[in-house]
Amino acid sequence: MQSPLSRLNRLLLERHMLLAGLLAVIGCSLAFHYLKTRLGTLMLDEIEGYDREILVSQLLLYGEAGRALHAQVTLYVDMVFPFAYGALFGGLLAMAGRQTRFRFAALLIVPVMLLDWAENIQLLGLLYGFPELSDGQIGFASATTIAKFWAIRVALVALLVLALGKLARRLRGF
Repeated sequence: MQSPLSRLNRLLLERHMLLAGLLAVIGCSLAFHYLKTRLGTLMLDEIEGYDREILVSQLLLYGEAGRALHAQVTLYVDMVFPFAYGALFGGLLAMAGRQTRFRFAALLIVPVMLLDWAENIQLLGLLYGFPELSDGQIGFASATTIAKFWAIRVALVALLVLALGKLARRLRGF
């Protein structure tokens, strides 16, 4: 009987799962590009840390229609995006960790996904709640965004280290 981790790794390594993840990441990225084009500036979850002044100026820059559009994209696209990059990068991490003692590598994407969902929920609160926002709400949303960025960095560094380790083992085998 296979462990749940083995089944997850096998699923993430299937070509159709990797391809679906890649296509979904591309589709979401196109939606984000459209949103940024319409807003004329960055999305809230691209700003790594903010205070009330930065947030209010950004939300005012969006305008009412921009805030509504940002909320729709956050709700309908950005809530799906973690599944997309989770499938793609989870598969890449599983591939890099395969046949090593780092078979758990695919799980490194889970904290990123959870932080991203938490951030998206908070961003919806900011977008729909503006201008009635508390300092605590703003601070918590900003801290979650910062934590998400750090989790992304850790997962990418892990992927790089695992891939370089795998490459080094292959080169020693020649």
